[in-house]
Amino acid sequence: MKYKLFFYLTIIVITQISCRSTKEIRMFQDSQEDYASYYEPSKQQDHLIEPNDNLYISVLTLDPEVNQLFNPSRGGSGLNSGTQQMYGSPESRLINGYKVSPDSTIQLPILGKIKIVGITLEKAQEILKQRAEEYLKEPTVQVKLLNFRVNLSGEVRNPGIYYNYEGQLNIYEAISMASGITDFADLHNVIVKRESHDKVLTYNLDLTNNSVYTSEVFHLQTNDLIYIPPSTLKRRTQNSDTYSRILSTISTLLVAAALFLSL
Repeated sequence: MKYKLFFYLTIIVITQISCRSTKEIRMFQDSQEDYASYYEPSKQQDHLIEPNDNLYISVLTLDPEVNQLFNPSRGGSGLNSGTQQMYGSPESRLINGYKVSPDSTIQLPILGKIKIVGITLEKAQEILKQRAEEYLKEPTVQVKLLNFRVNLSGEVRNPGIYYNYEGQLNIYEAISMASGITDFADLHNVIVKRESHDKVLTYNLDLTNNSVYTSEVFHLQTNDLIYIPPSTLKRRTQNSDTYSRILSTISTLLVAAALFLSL
């Protein structure tokens, strides 16, 4: 009887080493009362254009020749031409975008040099349109940030750098871009690092709690780094082969002893 008890305890230990509750890797674990609570989301902060930002700038008019001058991506044909060819990879975006100079300006055909640092993309769009109206008839201007990127590392299925052109990105959307979390993710201790002037700020988030919506880093900014650390289970799992062999040997001996004593 005593040996059977040891055997059962061994099986329990093996199970505890190799298994993990699905609740541990589930987001939004608030209680039923918390689900009914109202969390006011943090406000999305508009990106202010900085030196070395890389911008997509489109100026369209009724004149096809002028359009081709400002928007060469609209020329050509085939799968490897046009917008996809010019902006389909980080390298092509860097080459074909308009980079903001250290002197806070950009240089555009016909329009010349324009200062746009320290303002939002929407404001830059207004300024460029006003300048374009001095030279062109009924221009339509569009400005987007090409270097909005976030870095996801740790326990996500596809770690890496991800670009976004929608103007806003929250932390859940970013994790989805990386194909979600792994089974070893520690959602209680997610780290976000953010560059702020000459400092790097560190924030800790608990993605199992709806209060994350109120965090100032719920909405991500360009160059944010999101790190999802491994749970304690991963450290145990990394040594599971050794543990499994030891426990397998012990359980085999216990079974053999129990059979011998039962004879």
